[in-house]
Parts: sequence; structure tokens; C-alpha cells
Amino acid sequence: MSRSWIKARAAGFLSRTGMDKVVGALSGYRRVPVVIGYHRVVEDFASSAKMSIPSMLVSMRMLELHLDWIGRHFQLVSLDELGARLDSGDSFEKPIAAITFDDGYRDFYTHALPLLQKKGIPAAVFVVTDLVGTTTVQAHDKLYLMLTRRFGDPNVKPREVSELLQRLGISLPNSAAIATTPFLATRMLLEALPQADVQRVLTLLESEVSISDGIFKPFYSLTWEMLTRIHRAGMTVGSHTRTHVLMTNESKQKVMDEVVGSREELEKRLSGSVQHFVYPDGAFNPSSVNAVADAGYRFGYTSCNHRDPKHPTLTVPRTVLWENSCLDRRGLFSGPVLSCQLHHAFDLVSGCRQSHAARLEGTNDRS
Repeated sequence: MSRSWIKARAAGFLSRTGMDKVVGALSGYRRVPVVIGYHRVVEDFASSAKMSIPSMLVSMRMLELHLDWIGRHFQLVSLDELGARLDSGDSFEKPIAAITFDDGYRDFYTHALPLLQKKGIPAAVFVVTDLVGTTTVQAHDKLYLMLTRRFGDPNVKPREVSELLQRLGISLPNSAAIATTPFLATRMLLEALPQADVQRVLTLLESEVSISDGIFKPFYSLTWEMLTRIHRAGMTVGSHTRTHVLMTNESKQKVMDEVVGSREELEKRLSGSVQHFVYPDGAFNPSSVNAVADAGYRFGYTSCNHRDPKHPTLTVPRTVLWENSCLDRRGLFSGPVLSCQLHHAFDLVSGCRQSHAARLEGTNDRS
């Protein structure tokens, strides 16, 4: 009996009986607004997944199915309206939801924006400001491509990644347990290393792997002209740091530079106040949340139900979706599975991927 079959059957039962909301509340999502996150929007998932991290992709067709279902079951609002309700302390008895997109990929402008405008749906895009208007590719995308070309897919031998790091003088705890696919190796490196070491790994890989510039074009970020048009179209523009740095891996000064610099650049370019922030990879600890507060943001979004008790509006949970998030056992879109995802009914079993035991106690005390 496959996992997808069990998941689909469970979702059908939970959704029909309304137990998805009850189980979600047990997971810690009581009276929390629904905020949904996406990354890249592509024309064809299968072809794009050959070169991209699959879990960061959603096809235009699947996105439309998601939006139509969500629109029938929730009132879709902007992040500003959602934030106003958070500030007021409303209990969200009437279900509302907000749609967001991370990283500021150019395909938001070409694929997502026309669909959102056609349906009259407000949304937010969170951008990495140092990449706007450039051909520089996000570190996670480049690292995944390089590791795939260097070690092959689907298998990466842990010893090979360890040897690569040893050549740079980088050691990791529990290196013998390094993941064995390009995706898991990418995640492991990004979560374990500060940005400077990630760049060292990329430099070494670039000296050994040749990838033509054309391969990177689908990963380009928005231009400032596109972002201005998006803003004028009524979409919310928020910050995702200057360089997509994992904030829990960096010094306090680095984190402050990232969150302050990004907000200042956006406000200068767009001539308006920037109130919303998304933590890269959803990772946060008290020090990074304090930095976001000190930078002047009013709302911050994560990817789990762990909230900072001092700053609950700066640690609002989101549900991050992709092409295969809401499929039934036949591989078709499933409303019941989406309902369980949005109400976090599966989280009671799966738990949280973030290692909060360490991160919530962390102090970002790297010098």
C-alpha cells in the first residue's frame, strides 16, 4: 500500500468529516490565518523539473487548480488586509487566505501575474534585492545544478561530498550521514554552512563543472521595471533579504545588513513602505526575529507553527506548496489533500523540519 494512497484516503476522511481542522488545531495551528507560499511558476512541470529543484516548481495549470479551490473555500485577501486583522486580534472565524511567492523569479511576472490579474486575486512577491535586475542565480539553484552535474542524479555518495568539503578545509558534524541525492546534499550544505562557505563550494564546483549561461536563464530574477509594474498592479512587494542568506547561520551584523539593506532598497525603488518579510528557508531564531523587528518590518512569515512569543506577528506560519503537494493516488489534483495541507492536518504526524531545539536557542554569535 503506497504512501500516496494512504495520504489520499486519510485526506478524504478528514476533509469530509471536518477533522482536518481539528487535527490542524492539535498541531498548533489554532486561530492562525492561512498564508500560502509558492516559488517558481513554470509552463511544464516535467520538463522544468529536469533542471530545477522539483519542490520549488508549480505549473501554471496546477497553480490555477489550487487558486480556484482556495477561492471557493476562503476569502482571498492581500497581506496588508491580513496584517490588519492580525493587529486587531480578530479570531478569523471567517476563513481568509493570502497568496505569496518567494525569491522574486522572473516567471512570477510572465506566468503568475497574468493569472492572478485574470482572477482578481491579490498576492505578494518576496524578492532578494541584490539579484533584482541581474543575471546572478540564487545559490540554491546553482548549487543543485552543479551537484547534479558533478555527482549525478539520483545518487550522490556521501564520501564524494565529504571529500569535496575536505579540499576546502570545511568539516561538518556527522559527515557520514550526508544525504545521497543532489537535492538532499544541497539542503544539507545550505543548512549547515554560512553563506561565505557556500560560495567557496560553488567556486570549486564551477572550476570542475561547465554549465552554459543559457541553462541559467529560467532562474533569473525580476528586473526593477517588472517589479515596479507588479507593485503598480496592486501586488504586495516584500523583502526576502539582500542575498537569500540563511539568517540562523550568520553573524548579527550580517543579518542586520541583509534585512535593513533589502528594506531600504525596496522602499527607495518603489517609493513606498515595506512592511512584510519572509525568512529564507523559513529559518529563524530569537536573534534573527529581533533583527527583523529592529529593521522596521511589521509582519514576518515562516514555514512552521513555531512562533516567537515576543513577536507573533513576525513569525506567522505559511504553507508552502508545489506541483505534487496536493495529489491523489492517481496523481491528479485533490481538494481534500489541499484542505489538509492548508489546515496542517498532516503536521501532527510529520512534525516540523526545522531544528528549533537549536535554532530557537541560538544567538547568531558568529563573529
